[in-house]
Amino acid sequence: MNMKKCISKFILFVGSIVLLAVSADDLMSQTIIRIGDAEIQVKSPLSISRRDSSEIRLLNGTHSEGKKYPMVYNETFFGLGSVIPQNRNEYLDMHYGKINSLEFGHRYFYRLSRRYSIGTTFQYTYYNYKLDGVADAGLIRDDVPGVVRKEYYRTDNIGTGLINRFYLFPLGKRAPFTLDIGGYADFAFSKRYKVKTTENGKKEKYKYRDGARFNPFNAGLYGALKKGDYSLYVKYRLTNLFNPDIMELQLPELSIGIQCVL
Repeated sequence: MNMKKCISKFILFVGSIVLLAVSADDLMSQTIIRIGDAEIQVKSPLSISRRDSSEIRLLNGTHSEGKKYPMVYNETFFGLGSVIPQNRNEYLDMHYGKINSLEFGHRYFYRLSRRYSIGTTFQYTYYNYKLDGVADAGLIRDDVPGVVRKEYYRTDNIGTGLINRFYLFPLGKRAPFTLDIGGYADFAFSKRYKVKTTENGKKEKYKYRDGARFNPFNAGLYGALKKGDYSLYVKYRLTNLFNPDIMELQLPELSIGIQCVL
């Protein structure tokens, strides 16, 4: 009987030493061991934990419960856009229902909370407007020879922008709906009015680059509704593509399109 009490006291002593040696931060599980009348409560020093979320760079604005803010993430995107038809009396005639813009860029976001992040974007954008009857009317150039077959106004642009991203629903899921609101600015490093004509039975091409007529800087507003890797966006240009002192008619400012995160 004395031997059993000695063993019980020894086991209790050892258990106490183990509990004192283990850090409270590492106590993840506990086990109760019964030996005769003695009862030992052992907490394991072994634990498995995930990396702190502040070290994680999340993509696509995804998150789960327990993530800490602020955090940063980024995304690369590709987009297609089309001009929305408007009152033709106020704009140059053009062909609607076609792809008018291609864009490729990268965004960086600083997420301040579960519902909001602020970001910046850098992009290349190609604009292509297929015009109708502009050369015959002499609105851009009045010296185009031959019979006009096709005519375009095209620009290549590099730009940047500021985006406010709001996380809507469902929060806590991998790909919630998000709303982007912001603005953009473009610099057109290449601007040309291209005309395809027929002269004496031969097909010809002409490119006109008029620095005084074509505005190199443009800016506007941007908004998008995003789900997962895809978003539907709207852009409204606040500036004129052409110098209003030389050309009264402009091209439509409003466009709509889709973007895809690569």
